[in-house]
Parts: sequence; structure tokens; C-alpha cells
Amino acid sequence: MPCIPKKTFDLILSLECHFLAQVKANCRKLWESIALYTALRSPISTCEYYQDTNGRQVYRRVELYDNFAELPKGWNGIQRLVKVRRWGFRDGKAFEERTFFVLSKPIDSAAVVAQGIQGHWGIENALHWIKDVNMGEDDTSITNPATAAILIYLNNTAYNILKLAGHKPIKDTFAKIANKVNELYRLFQCVNET
Repeated sequence: MPCIPKKTFDLILSLECHFLAQVKANCRKLWESIALYTALRSPISTCEYYQDTNGRQVYRRVELYDNFAELPKGWNGIQRLVKVRRWGFRDGKAFEERTFFVLSKPIDSAAVVAQGIQGHWGIENALHWIKDVNMGEDDTSITNPATAAILIYLNNTAYNILKLAGHKPIKDTFAKIANKVNELYRLFQCVNET
């Protein structure tokens, strides 16, 4: 996955909107600056909580920081830095990880930011994971941007038709209807009737 373009943040701010974005390790200089700053400073707010769902016991600590860090040039509008530490057990195996986020709105409550991050993961788990894993969007070898856009539009259409027809968009569903033109056509007809 490519690094978040700096111009994306600038565009969001020019529209007088705000962002909460995860900083991945492939934005190396930004990631390292935030990791160092949060290791040496005290947060302005913290929030800890525990979840026990789907065979996972996860503790989360969200730390919120004012942004007085010397970030790499061009990362505009970042008001808050966020460090999230997760630890616990997934399928019986211990794990620990940390992630970083940046925030353009000067929120002072780590609990509010934690809700925003959880909302992001709800979208990631409900939609992006399905598209990445079940529809293979991350594994595609398509390099032409126009062709890739067409594939994304077709995948979005398929996803929405399956949901409207009452199917769960999981691998079994895709396997059941793959190469079955009559079944696919019937699903299109059902959607048009609603």
C-alpha cells in the first residue's frame, strides 16, 4: 500500500474538513518522527479498554499527544499525534503491536479518538477486508489505472448486489456464483425489482 500522499491532507484541509489517518511504516520518516516524539513525551490524554470477541482478547491503550514534533516537511495540518498499543491473544497466541495515527482536529480526549479509530476498523473489516481477501483486489496484477478503476467499480457493484439480494459477501458465496451467468443475471434482475 502506498504512503498517504501529502496532497491528500492538503485537499481535505482546503475543503475545511478534518482527517484521522493511520501512518504506516512505508511513510518511514513521518512514522519514525512520531514514534520518537511519543516515546519521549507525555500524552495529554489516555484511554484503555479491553475486548473479548471472536477468539481474541485484546487490550488497547490509546495515547493522544499535542503535535509539537518536528515532522518531515509537507505534512500540514496535523494537530494531534496518536499512539495505539494493542496486546493480548489472537487464537491463543500472544501478540503486541503499536500503530500511529495523525489527526487534524484538536481533540483533547483519547476516548473520542479511540471511537474514531474503532469506527475506521469497522469499515476496514466490513468492506475493505472483503474486497482485499475475497475479491483479491490487493493481489491483482493490473497496472493500468483505468483498468484497475473498472475492476474496482465492478467489485463494488458485485458487493452491493450480493448484499441487496440477501447474500453474505464471503468466499463461499463467490465460489457458488462464479462463472454462473444465469445466477448472476438473476441477481441483477432481483436488484432492479427493489
